Amino acid sequence: MTALNPEEKRRHIFNHETKMARQLALMVLEKPEPPFWASFIPMVFVFYAQKLKQYSTGLDDFVDNYLSSRRHAIESATMLRNMNSEVDMDQLLERAGDMPPPARPLYADWMKQLISHYRRLLTSQGDSHAELVRAGYQSKTNYLLFCQGLNTAECALNMALLPGIEGDAQDILHIVQKMNAGIVELRRQDAEMSFP
Repeated sequence: MTALNPEEKRRHIFNHETKMARQLALMVLEKPEPPFWASFIPMVFVFYAQKLKQYSTGLDDFVDNYLSSRRHAIESATMLRNMNSEVDMDQLLERAGDMPPPARPLYADWMKQLISHYRRLLTSQGDSHAELVRAGYQSKTNYLLFCQGLNTAECALNMALLPGIEGDAQDILHIVQKMNAGIVELRRQDAEMSFP
């Protein structure tokens, strides 16, 4: 086993989060399907091509937004690992932007769990994300317990953010529920792959 330096570990962790974000985006956002007869009418096909471009942009935007707080958490975990200090939650809350007051403590709890997880991976030995997880959690049960706690915190945060989102409440709730279910499923799959 080759020992990764902290920057390589950080890159593995972030690449893994990016992959998960992309998979979640594909679960949440519905890809437009062309009507069967679209290829016979060029104008309809142009309209479909525009919808497909919007979908692609939507996937990229979803991934960027999903990774924003995770990027901050990885940066904080790296800094804490180097300085052996405590996280500045006020600074993280400020970087998160405007959110409903009831969501702030839920965000703080979720971020603490993420930062703790990233610190654990950054201090573990391994040359892949799965090896870092195995070294950091020692067993599938331990990792699943962590995932369950993180899922609960993230789902609660997502639900608390709902009142601040503009749009049709039912549509937004449906999307958030799909997102929450997708997160749970992806983390379960991750545990299965990390502990075969």
